[in-house]
Amino acid sequence: MPQVDQNIKEKMLFIKKFVAEPRMIGSITPSSPQLVAFMLCNVDWDKIGCIAEFGAGTGVVTKAIMKNKLPQSRLFVFEIEDDLRQKLIRDTGLDIYDDARRLPHVLREERLRKVDLIVSGLPYAVLPQEVTAAVLDGISRTLAEDGMFVAFQYSLHMKSAFERIFKEVKIRFVMMNIPPAFVYECRGLKG
Repeated sequence: MPQVDQNIKEKMLFIKKFVAEPRMIGSITPSSPQLVAFMLCNVDWDKIGCIAEFGAGTGVVTKAIMKNKLPQSRLFVFEIEDDLRQKLIRDTGLDIYDDARRLPHVLREERLRKVDLIVSGLPYAVLPQEVTAAVLDGISRTLAEDGMFVAFQYSLHMKSAFERIFKEVKIRFVMMNIPPAFVYECRGLKG
């Protein structure tokens, strides 16, 4: 029963934050287990040493990453909304960074050059264009040559933007989510 109460509290917090700032949150409910499974289904965890997650929200994907990653793998989580970030810090014990645009800076501070996996829940379609451009620039500067970028979106709005950056962009539709979502799995950064 306590897990059900926690799930309800997370959903209520998410709805409250969405109503207050829909351009920052992007959805009225956290990602479904089915969406999380589709996002992470092709990750080869044995080859992942460094991970970044953008737009962690209530931590649904964060917890799945923590469960699957190797113990020695590094995880850098970004959530710009302060209440959600504080909740993630309490729930995970991780340092949670505020702005995904800071990934290159955070990696420099940690004396790391590249990440092997970037998982994104950012609502690119509603973010200011300059924010999206800065995040995409950070991805192209920090993702390892053989790395993988995975994002979910509620439309195909970002398809051409991702295709400009990556050689391979695969899209899957996940019906079992509110709202239904597209999962983009991208590999092979272009020159």
